[in-house]
Amino acid sequence: MSRKNYLSPQFLTKISEDGTLNIESLIILTCAIFIASIGLNVNSTATIIGAMLISPLMGPLLAIGTGLALYNTNILRKGAISLLAEIVISLVASTIYFHFSPLTYASQEIIARTSPTIWDVIIAFFGGSAGIIGARKKDANNIVPGVAIATALMPPLCTVGYSIAAGNLKYFLGSGYLFLINCVFITLTAFLGVKIMKWLSHSAGQPGLSFFRKPTLKETGIVLVVIILIIPSILSAGHMVNKTLVDQNVQNLVAHELGDVDLIKENVDSQEKTINLTVSGKKINAKKIQAAKANLAEYNLKGYSLNIVQVAQVNPNAENQLDQLDRQVNNILNQRQREQEQANEERQQEQEKHNQEIEKLSPAISSVTAVSDNKNKQITLIELKKNISAKKKKALVKQIKEKYPNINLVEFVQESEKE
Repeated sequence: MSRKNYLSPQFLTKISEDGTLNIESLIILTCAIFIASIGLNVNSTATIIGAMLISPLMGPLLAIGTGLALYNTNILRKGAISLLAEIVISLVASTIYFHFSPLTYASQEIIARTSPTIWDVIIAFFGGSAGIIGARKKDANNIVPGVAIATALMPPLCTVGYSIAAGNLKYFLGSGYLFLINCVFITLTAFLGVKIMKWLSHSAGQPGLSFFRKPTLKETGIVLVVIILIIPSILSAGHMVNKTLVDQNVQNLVAHELGDVDLIKENVDSQEKTINLTVSGKKINAKKIQAAKANLAEYNLKGYSLNIVQVAQVNPNAENQLDQLDRQVNNILNQRQREQEQANEERQQEQEKHNQEIEKLSPAISSVTAVSDNKNKQITLIELKKNISAKKKKALVKQIKEKYPNINLVEFVQESEKE
């Protein structure tokens, strides 16, 4: 009976071949680059999946992990050279494509690859584990293609190319680090997988197969390089866990405290400890906003300040209409959506500036919140540290409306008031 798994020499030969950049893999790489770039550009998930399936980027990563695990400098060198060459080719080709593409806006598929989360780390870890096992199989299997889809190496790399062409540093850092995370953790799990397979191997009589062999100075250096590469990913993973938890806490706050509203935009600044929300839907009354601010600690958001801007009702059928339109109309609507988001962001920044200026008008003011109802009526909610006379309130309202004529209504709430 023939073995289903490769014997050790066959496995190493296969890993070495898959990790070597030849003319065939170069052609496949070029195809994958342009397929992924087009899919990202036109916001086509199916096209991007196709690029993931044919991308040869997984081979060099498994070769690097295997070379490190076995201290095989030949496999390691081939994998590293191939990976570096494929990254350079991918960046140059995707940058050229996006530079000349008439579609210059960032699609949702592009934006999705600019904010790595802890889940990307977990996927890369388990994907690398499955990948090294799948690479050891003799028979045709769906493990390696499935890993290629799950870990998604080509799309974030092409998104880096888009970031270079668009000159967007934020997207460049986000997509670049997502690609780095995938590379590091796939390599790490391949490294650990080969170590475990070698330890469990029955071919213990072969030289160099002792799992507890004392490493040489060169081998120790290789391990140190791996550790240095892993440390930033671990630190980033911790940061991403914290960011994910904060985002979830904000979602819970909106759902339980603000009622029936749609969250259009969420901006959480962990350094400045501010939460800026843009929502639409039924008007949020002043007491409900006050209660949400008072209950921030209950959602593990103690120390944060909450700013809310409410805009007109968003059409709930917009997403369904996009699915029914052709590609050209879809692109136009996406562009308009980005322009609207940018306008909302600029409006929020301007409103926050006005709020800060209003706070300086009286020492009795604790905070200022701006709200716009469905009729675009501008309302300013002023939270007072202590009660002031009706005369002072009237004078303060007059001063505010003279300075900001667009404000239709000013409401006062004391810190001690509860809903």
